[in-house]
Amino acid sequence: MARPEHQPTKASRLKVAIAAGGGMRHEEIANALGISAPTLRKHYELELSTGAAEKRMEVLTVAFRTAVKKGNTSAARLYLQHAPEFEPAPGAAQEPEAAEPKPEGKKAQANAAAIGAETGTEWEHLLDPKVVPIGRAAQ
Repeated sequence: MARPEHQPTKASRLKVAIAAGGGMRHEEIANALGISAPTLRKHYELELSTGAAEKRMEVLTVAFRTAVKKGNTSAARLYLQHAPEFEPAPGAAQEPEAAEPKPEGKKAQANAAAIGAETGTEWEHLLDPKVVPIGRAAQ
């Protein structure tokens, strides 16, 4: 005859949320409850995710209050231990990421090198530096 199916209780749900929020691995939590890891995931899915996050938030709330109101440096260290992930507020203007400039092609490089190439040669007196060649914007 098979073992009866596991029935979660309020107390076991709280234990799982606290353990998951504290960083225990699922296998360790299952061993502590005397169940298998698949049974744990089947019956305690919410506690392993949302419940764990809620417990961590509770601890951070207490740490923040203790750090600010009582000036407790240990609580401040705990609170600041992990770098937060910031996301922009919905509808907030985001700065576009700067795109890397594209390298110039061979023709653009040759045209850039040709500017002022007459300086110091016998052609310098023949070319008027004020005249901009056709197709060339003032730079």
